[in-house]
Amino acid sequence: MAAALQRQTVAGIRELVPSYRSLLILFDPLLLSRSVLRGLVTGLVSADDVAASSREEGELVRLPVCYGGDFGPDLDFVASHNGLSPEEVIALHARETYPVYMLGFLPGFPYLGGLPPRLATPRLQSPRQKVAPGSVGIAGSQTGVYPFESPGGWRIIGRTPQRLFDPFRADPFLVSPGDRIRFEPIDRETYERSERSREPARDPDFCSLAEERPAGYFTVIKPGLLTTVQDRGRLGFRAFGLSPGGAMDPLAARVANLLAGNGPDAALLEMTLLGGTFRFQSRAYVAVCGADMGGRLNGVPVRNWSAFAVPAGGELTFGHAVSGCRVYLAVRGGICLPPVLGSRATFLRAGIGGFGGRALCVADLIPFAKQSGAMPGPRFLPANLVPVYPDEIRLRVLPGPQDDLFAPEGVRNFFSSVYTVTPRNDRMGYCLSGPAIRHRSGADIISDALCAGAVQVPGDGLPLIMTADHQTTGGYAKIGAVIGPDLFRLAQTRQGTRVRFVRCSDREAVRVLRVQEEFLAGIGPALTAGKGKANGEH
Repeated sequence: MAAALQRQTVAGIRELVPSYRSLLILFDPLLLSRSVLRGLVTGLVSADDVAASSREEGELVRLPVCYGGDFGPDLDFVASHNGLSPEEVIALHARETYPVYMLGFLPGFPYLGGLPPRLATPRLQSPRQKVAPGSVGIAGSQTGVYPFESPGGWRIIGRTPQRLFDPFRADPFLVSPGDRIRFEPIDRETYERSERSREPARDPDFCSLAEERPAGYFTVIKPGLLTTVQDRGRLGFRAFGLSPGGAMDPLAARVANLLAGNGPDAALLEMTLLGGTFRFQSRAYVAVCGADMGGRLNGVPVRNWSAFAVPAGGELTFGHAVSGCRVYLAVRGGICLPPVLGSRATFLRAGIGGFGGRALCVADLIPFAKQSGAMPGPRFLPANLVPVYPDEIRLRVLPGPQDDLFAPEGVRNFFSSVYTVTPRNDRMGYCLSGPAIRHRSGADIISDALCAGAVQVPGDGLPLIMTADHQTTGGYAKIGAVIGPDLFRLAQTRQGTRVRFVRCSDREAVRVLRVQEEFLAGIGPALTAGKGKANGEH
């Protein structure tokens, strides 16, 4: 179905994410209605195009694997658990051809079918904090390969020198859904020789300049709690396990870029809970939007949701957030670090984007691009247009796709109760506490695709909302999805914020999206020009 839809090139379809038994279609409802899309998909189900696609076989990818030893610390356990010798485990594992059903969990991580039943082994009771890149593991009736270092609970039986994910390679992902994998045993000497001959990875802390000629720089004096370079995110890679990422609060980020005079894709800084301090080597024009972190320029308070000039040598300082959670600092021209896979957004989990995929550190030198035209004077968003961040928020939710897997009282609890943001929240997702949402018969489903706003409900019955850096697949039932225009509210919440969920129709969701886009389109004419300092502020 994914292949057939790709051949159709339908205007409005943004991404297709195939998984074991379902296909996630992400589309722009302002360009393509749900009813038209449903009709198109229904028409394709029995079409020859889909039948032909289903018979197509992907590439056969051969992965050399050094089994056992420190590369496969669980090989002996897998053998004893199944009444086999280590040599029999290796022979059985390398005998099969494994179809790649989907990619997820980590960028490039393949979910494979075809593991011989005699090799099925339970996961570790306590996951390892670090699993080496290239590790080949078994979990239950599945086998897979870790594309880079990460925590993990699979039983590791070997390691491949091949990189499954390399963002700087012409083809970043070694395998695709529909491909097949064969594991080929090699000895330690062959493994090490392969590693030595492999092209070295790009320096993860590289910070060479992008193609734009920098107009100036500013330096990190204090980085704050978690300050990263973000933009609108990288699209087109969900099917390979790479989430789009980007700004957690896309509304504040877009307004900041509008105030600064940038396009919507310009890179900017996102600060979380505690802001940083920055010294500008060059004169710049900046905008500050989002949480109130008590910004000051050379000790003088600056107005939030405003844009203003910073002189050469000027120092811009932010403190603890007193309202909201995240603030965005945009510089006219945009931050011009090199893009990775089409985006400058920092994705911490994969270590890509921004400054080598990490949060900012002391002494980082941040370049910003030149922009034509005269530098404008101070300006700000009118007070009646500024979002507020209350202690209780309402999030509109489209029910589904697995709301039928919840007991009726569980659904009632979800839409009638007050939930609270817990300390377990980050750029990947928000865990809430409150009345349990009871399932009909268990929380687990066959893993399928996720998107930002999806509300998973694990076995404890408590909602978990996916945010910008969410993993692209998950195995818990989803009761609904928070609509896109409401995600900025969640991104600005902190521990203790109360959350209420409100049932939303497709028509209402599209209406709210259209209103938000009209609001953003009308910001330019609505901006108020400042005259020097007002009320003691820049």
